[in-house]
Amino acid sequence: MFEIFKAYQFNSKKAKGYGFVENQGVWTFSSTILQGDFLMIVTVEDGDLSFQIYDQETGDLYPQVHMESMRGTFVGSVREACLEVLYDIRKSCFEVQEFLCPQTKRIMTLVQEKFENQLEYLWEKSPDTAVLRHDDNQKWYAVLMKISWEKLDKAREGHVEVVNLKHDQVANLLLEKGIYPAFHMNKRYWISLPLDDTLSDEQIVKLFERSWFLTSKK
Repeated sequence: MFEIFKAYQFNSKKAKGYGFVENQGVWTFSSTILQGDFLMIVTVEDGDLSFQIYDQETGDLYPQVHMESMRGTFVGSVREACLEVLYDIRKSCFEVQEFLCPQTKRIMTLVQEKFENQLEYLWEKSPDTAVLRHDDNQKWYAVLMKISWEKLDKAREGHVEVVNLKHDQVANLLLEKGIYPAFHMNKRYWISLPLDDTLSDEQIVKLFERSWFLTSKK
C-alpha cells in the first residue's frame, strides 16, 4: 500500500488542517473504518507514512492487513477500506514530488488520472525508476526513469527523465525527432521519450494510449 506515496511529499500545513496532530516531529491521524469496527492510526515520521489497525471491540492489533499471505475476503475488505483512507490522505496532505523536467510533472499527473493507475517505485536500488501498470494483468505500459543524456544521445550532457512506452510501429517512430530506441528494454517493441518538451504533451499522451492498448488484457 505504501508505494502510492513514493512519488509524493508530505505537507505538514495541509496535514494539520486535515486533522493530523504533531508530537515531537511525529504526525498522527486516527480514523474508524468498516462502520466503526476498526480503528486506523496513521503515522508520518520524517516524511514516511505507516499505519496500524486495531479491533475496536477487543482493542487488539489487527496485523493481518499487512500480511501478503493473508488473502481472505474479510482481510481484503479491511485493506480496501484502508486504501480509501490512504488515498484521501494523499490527496489532502501530500504533494506530487518535484520532477527534474516540468513536462514530467504535467504528463505524469495527466496520465495517472486518465488511466487511474499510480506510479509504483518497485526497486530500492533504482529510486528514480517507476512503472505504470494495468490493475488486471499487472503488465507495464510505461516505465519512468531518470538517466544521463548520453544513454540516448552521446552529444548531450546532464540528466533527463524519460518514459519507455510500447509501440507496434517502432521503426517508423524512430525517424521522428525526440523518439529514441528504448533504454534498458527490448528495442524492437519499446521506445524512449525524453520528457524535455521536444514532443508536445498531446503527442506523448497519444503514445501512452497506444502503449496502454497494446499491453491491455486481450
